[in-house]
Amino acid sequence: MAATHRRLSLVQRAFRPRAEDLGRSVAHGAALTFLSIGIRTAITFGSMAVLARLLTPSDFGHVAMATVVTELAALFSNFGFGAILIQRAHITRIQMDTMFWAALGLGTVLTLAVQIVSLFAGQIFNDETVGELLQVMGFMFMLDELTVVPRSLMNRMLMFRQDMVVQIGMMLFRAGTGIVLAWMGWGVWSLAGASVAGGTAQMLAYTFATGYRPRLRFSRSFLASTWRTNGGYFGNGFLFYANANLDLLLIGRMLGAGSLGYYQNARALTDEIRARIAIPLQQVLFPAFSALQHDMDRFRDGILRSGRLLSLAVVPIGFGIGAVAEEMVLLLYGDQWLDMVPILKIISVGAGLRAATTIGIPIFNATDRLGLSFKLYLANTVISLGAIVVGNFWGLTGVAYAVLFGTGVSLVFFRISIGLVDMKTRDLGRILGAPTLASMLMFGAVVLLRDPVYAVSDALALRLGVLIGAGVLAYVASILLLAPAYLQDVRNLLKKFTRKAA
Repeated sequence: MAATHRRLSLVQRAFRPRAEDLGRSVAHGAALTFLSIGIRTAITFGSMAVLARLLTPSDFGHVAMATVVTELAALFSNFGFGAILIQRAHITRIQMDTMFWAALGLGTVLTLAVQIVSLFAGQIFNDETVGELLQVMGFMFMLDELTVVPRSLMNRMLMFRQDMVVQIGMMLFRAGTGIVLAWMGWGVWSLAGASVAGGTAQMLAYTFATGYRPRLRFSRSFLASTWRTNGGYFGNGFLFYANANLDLLLIGRMLGAGSLGYYQNARALTDEIRARIAIPLQQVLFPAFSALQHDMDRFRDGILRSGRLLSLAVVPIGFGIGAVAEEMVLLLYGDQWLDMVPILKIISVGAGLRAATTIGIPIFNATDRLGLSFKLYLANTVISLGAIVVGNFWGLTGVAYAVLFGTGVSLVFFRISIGLVDMKTRDLGRILGAPTLASMLMFGAVVLLRDPVYAVSDALALRLGVLIGAGVLAYVASILLLAPAYLQDVRNLLKKFTRKAA
């Protein structure tokens, strides 16, 4: 009975969460987010280093083609069911149950839709393997939708430690499954199998951690009242899909699975900055910003401090990957992936800046300005995709430069988002300026040190380690000279985290 009471009390507390000591809770969540960066990065890079030697570029290309279809189906799942449970000040049990059954029904429909599309995927991509992969990967939609309510409740209650444990556990299970299957000779199916295994583990973990059990109840009136907000999330999801997949579709169709494998892995490596750092931090900031939407001074201060911490962490990673792209590809992937180096150098430079601007998303969500967000994202999509279509005529290099061009569009998008809370262009500079300049200085220092380092040692791992170490020192020294206030933000965060832990 005690265990049942704990589960019910957690769900009941989510009805009306308390906002007291919010700053310390957010600091705790942000600290855990940054703590998990190293763990997630190590898992990702470690598993990719192994899989890249067990599999071929074409294997990754086949999965990337299948992902174009699954991402298209996934945009229909982006109806904001979970975000609504986070954003609203008060929720009820029947509203949770309504969102659960609505999400599960949607996941079932999407799974069936992908099964139907798989019958024609071979003709679309000129590759029969894609259709077979979709028949397996389509089940991810049902697994993902089963986590909507439990994960939303966890974020609503600011249970960041538990969320971090679930995510790291899922990544370990997925990576381990993929490596074992690849070692057993499953080829491209090891990647598909790993995704399904990871999704299953994640669903079970969230369900167990929150103790949420759906009841057979459904409120049509509540679901109908959310359609306007749901439509905004769907519209933005559609545009996100177009931004994320048109380049994959064009390259896969025109240049084949091999070229797509090079490009997809280069892009995936830089996307890790957004996926492993920026998006988890968004999950921390969205419930926090929602709670502060009626206290504009605290809202602006939270944006400034959170933005500076995020840019301090992610901007140098993008520049750093570009500076050591050749050494990183050789060490992690091997000689067969050398064609990936020039693509990685180009797109990585802007990747950190784009990741830093993603803090604008929880601003739009928390202020319930999804209509404006959709219009801006539409303009962003048209411009960015137009650049990709043009760049495709110059092959992979042209597409990479088009992606870099999209960074400028993202900066404009971010400036408009902070304007919603009366922040100015100078605030944009206060967030991004110092980390960007320090990262440029770091990039130059690594380039200057390359020849001396190569003259001293022939060991690739040692060369990469020395260059990374030198880059970190150059970046920290530059920040100390240019903007010591950023490091004060880090110290304040650590102090709050220490008090929270105590």
